[in-house]
Amino acid sequence: MDFKELWQKVPDKWKPFSDKWARIIIWPRAFFSEWDHNEDYKHVIIFNIICGVLAGVLKTILTFGGEFSAIIRCPLTLMLLTFVGGSVFYLFLKLSGGEGDIEPTIKMVGYTQAIGVFSYGIPTLGPLIGLYQIWLLTVIGEVLHKLDTRRSLIAVLLPIALFMFIMIMISTILGLKFFGGILSHENQMF
Repeated sequence: MDFKELWQKVPDKWKPFSDKWARIIIWPRAFFSEWDHNEDYKHVIIFNIICGVLAGVLKTILTFGGEFSAIIRCPLTLMLLTFVGGSVFYLFLKLSGGEGDIEPTIKMVGYTQAIGVFSYGIPTLGPLIGLYQIWLLTVIGEVLHKLDTRRSLIAVLLPIALFMFIMIMISTILGLKFFGGILSHENQMF
């Protein structure tokens, strides 16, 4: 098989990914409602890897090669966020009265990483685009866990707020320790 034959097969292989990606971004409620809950993890993992590589390539292009390591870092980040974030999200959905199981929740969180192509790929505006993922996660709470929009949104925002609070506390403690050490030295010559 030569390169030309291989290149001609690319659209056939690319179409299922691009169709799934578009359905997640444009029609998330329909996608998550119709999605097969018994789907194998390998589909989610492959989806995350492709989204991560695309995000890494986009970031490398937009930073003129300055973030070349993003091609490796982004897929790993998306995978970590899928499994760890999905588990934490499941816990907060259950605390909010959700009815779903952990395995489909983690898989669905993996599919919300579709927005990661832009949120990790675009250096400055990406995090603002990433706010759309909050909506995608809220839809998961509604569709899979049978929560109303308000309770689902609270289950999404609560771990984010808790994480931010913990990071602020750690930064404050480390900052006080650092500057307290500097300021406490008497008779020090600068």
